[in-house]
Amino acid sequence: CFGEADGSIAVTNSAGSTVVITNAQNQVVSNTNLPAGTYTLTASAPNGNANGSCTATATVTINDGDGTPPVISQLPNETTINCPAKPEFAQATATDNIDTSVSLTFEDVTTQGQCAGSYSVTRTWTATDACGNATSKSQIITVKDTTAPVLSEAPANVTVECAAVPAAATLTATDNCDAAPVVAYSEVKTNGNCVSNYTLTRTWTATDACGNTASKSQVITVKDTTAPATTTAYSPTINVNCDAIPTIPTLTFVDGCSTVAPTVVFTENIINRTSTSYSIIRKWTVSDACNNTAEFTQTVNITLTTSTEEIVTSACNNDESTVDLMTLLPQGTPLNGTWIDDNTGALNGSIFSPLNVPLGNYDLEYKIETEACPRSIIIKMTVTDEGCGIVLGCGTVTVHNAFSPNGDEFNPTFVIDNIDDTLCYPENNIEIYNRWGVLVYETKNYNNNSNNFDGTSKGRVTISQSSGLPTGTYFYILNYTSVDGQGTIQTNRKDGYLYLTR
Repeated sequence: CFGEADGSIAVTNSAGSTVVITNAQNQVVSNTNLPAGTYTLTASAPNGNANGSCTATATVTINDGDGTPPVISQLPNETTINCPAKPEFAQATATDNIDTSVSLTFEDVTTQGQCAGSYSVTRTWTATDACGNATSKSQIITVKDTTAPVLSEAPANVTVECAAVPAAATLTATDNCDAAPVVAYSEVKTNGNCVSNYTLTRTWTATDACGNTASKSQVITVKDTTAPATTTAYSPTINVNCDAIPTIPTLTFVDGCSTVAPTVVFTENIINRTSTSYSIIRKWTVSDACNNTAEFTQTVNITLTTSTEEIVTSACNNDESTVDLMTLLPQGTPLNGTWIDDNTGALNGSIFSPLNVPLGNYDLEYKIETEACPRSIIIKMTVTDEGCGIVLGCGTVTVHNAFSPNGDEFNPTFVIDNIDDTLCYPENNIEIYNRWGVLVYETKNYNNNSNNFDGTSKGRVTISQSSGLPTGTYFYILNYTSVDGQGTIQTNRKDGYLYLTR
């Protein structure tokens, strides 16, 4: 039947579809490239041919010839790139020894590394020929993060005083792979040659997820060049009288850098001493822990004003007895003064011998120069020959130059001994001035009971009359009359400083 010239041959696949046709010469002509497989050949001859009608079948197996899979072109070796670059793979090609149409596909597999910016991608190409023969090749591209983050600029290095150390800046960082690199801050202090001299090294370190780091630093040099200062208000220059020298002020010193208390050395010297004035130089030399030194000076210019007190007495020039003038001085008078004779020739030390001294009035001065203020006590000696042997009953006028009108019972008023004895001292007048020369009190016929000074202002030019005067030094002038042994009225004067305390 396969030999019939007018017959036909059909080739069907396993699904029953005709895949080939034959020509008149019973040659199998393919209308497609048949894949490998098993096919059925059906031969048929029509009825009436030489051999009559017939039908025959045969099984035909087609394979790819040698069973060889396609060949994929050479791919690049494994490569490494840096993040953020993305893998770019080569385009593979494939050939087959029989099939001219090879199916070529690929599949990517990503393997994550130890950090976000580190991974690898494996691209596997698969080539398949028409007969299902397949082959594969792979290309691996590894992505690594080896680039450190980028920090913003750190502040410039500076040198500052200890009180002007700037606050630490805040730096930010960016990274080509990591969206949020971490910025860490540290500060290292290095001590200098004293407690307030040191350096601060500030370091900012940015770290990305893969451990790449970048650092920037700022060095701050701290120096203490400022000396201590005083927080105490005081007068650098004071001009006072010798009886009003102020006490040494207590100055408090602070240092803006060191917690160590400043070292203070105090000195006091007297300069420019003359018979009428001198100056006291008070100096505080203050040093801090870094040996920064400052000097604070107070100059007290002092005027020497001699106060004078008079004591009236008399002696007979026919009396061989002597008078120790020291016994006439007020109680508490220093004993180191100097007696000055008034050309009587009768004074030997403090002993006055009136015998044969010419009649008259003499001033025997007791001068005290070793006190802060010079002071003189004048013994107004009347040498007479009348009434000798008669002892006068007049007491000595003595001025007490301190009182304290503070409400207690002690020394509430200004006391002048024996001024109340009007037989001996008929009249008196007293004036009291403050340190600026303003009259604060004045009266006639002063007495210690009903017309006395209790620290209340009664001056004619004071701003607030009848007001209590403040603690301080005042100056008094006392003019009074006295009666000598012959009944003669004499004019006397005492002046000096008065101290009022409350």
